Amino acid sequence: MLIPKIHSYLTSNVLRSTFLLQGLLFFVSVALPAQSLFDSLYDVRIIEIHFNSGKSDLSTQSKQALDSLLNNFKGASIEKTVRITAHTDSIGNLDFNNKLSEQRAESVSKWLISNGLPEKSIIAISALGELDPVRSNGTEAGRLRNRRATVEVARRVPMALLEGRVTDKTSGQGIETTISFRSKTRQDSTRTDSLGHYSVRMPKDTVVKIEVVAKNYFFESVTMKIMGSPELYKKYKFSPDIALPSAKPGEKAVIRDLYFVGDQAILLKVSEPQLPMILKFMQLNSDLVIEIGGHVNVPLPYPEKQNFKLLPGQTPAEFMMAQQIPWKQALSEKRAETILQYLLKNGIMASRMTAKGYKNAQMLFPYARDEREQQMNRRVEITVTGRTSH
Repeated sequence: MLIPKIHSYLTSNVLRSTFLLQGLLFFVSVALPAQSLFDSLYDVRIIEIHFNSGKSDLSTQSKQALDSLLNNFKGASIEKTVRITAHTDSIGNLDFNNKLSEQRAESVSKWLISNGLPEKSIIAISALGELDPVRSNGTEAGRLRNRRATVEVARRVPMALLEGRVTDKTSGQGIETTISFRSKTRQDSTRTDSLGHYSVRMPKDTVVKIEVVAKNYFFESVTMKIMGSPELYKKYKFSPDIALPSAKPGEKAVIRDLYFVGDQAILLKVSEPQLPMILKFMQLNSDLVIEIGGHVNVPLPYPEKQNFKLLPGQTPAEFMMAQQIPWKQALSEKRAETILQYLLKNGIMASRMTAKGYKNAQMLFPYARDEREQQMNRRVEITVTGRTSH
């Protein structure tokens, strides 16, 4: 079996250094995905099995754990790799324990292969003897934890290049700032250059949320699928370019994707990730004073249904205002207060913020026809009202 193998932890200083370097390189390749033209490695699962003192045979419980691990490979179209690392407690001499850890590693690898794991999937087997304990060897419980083998499974993920620009919405000039990327399995960030260009490698075919916060600008986020080429983005009308509106006194911006449960001041679960972006905006623009405006959804009846009557000379907007009742005011205020309290708890000074409820007087969709338009009405907006004196 052509597998990189380390037989003993202390065969020589050179070998020890080599192992440490290999271990570091493996950790980096798994925990910090490589930015290369090829695939990257991501942790899928890590399990730990234990052995009886002086033994290398697998218990029934260990076999069950390994069998569960093999399920990660069944029917998987993504290539996965395995690394096995075996250890002992401190009972016995170094040579004996080095040999015993080799036998434990071999027991695990042979069992996995005999039960369906492709031999090529095992990329490394390491036998470390007694010199990497996770617990004290002074107790039996500690020694049991040290008589172990860890099995790490990583998957190879196809990567695709994502390139775009961050610009001023009015002038089109590039903005130099940090841009963040978040998916279900990965978080990453990069800097744009002086012209606003960015380039990052992301797992192909995954859905990624791109978030941008820049000084003197309102923040923005977009959600898109990572594709294989610029032509595909054009074909499906997904733009990796982001234009930021200026954040200066008098300017207003709707907080995108920040929506509430109907008739409540409770954020929808999907909206909670927006809160850290609002906080970062306030931290980065530390001189801005803002108003947080809350809004509710109480749409007008559809005009074409003619199921409401306007008073002589009354406009639909005036009709809507006449329908307002006190709970709408309280609800819109509570929604604004929800955001203000989050910012207060995270260190933003109260003197930089006010909260105001607008009831349903400024609905984006007065005649909301579906849930999306209703959500857009149940929104929070930020208006820059000034700058601090210092």
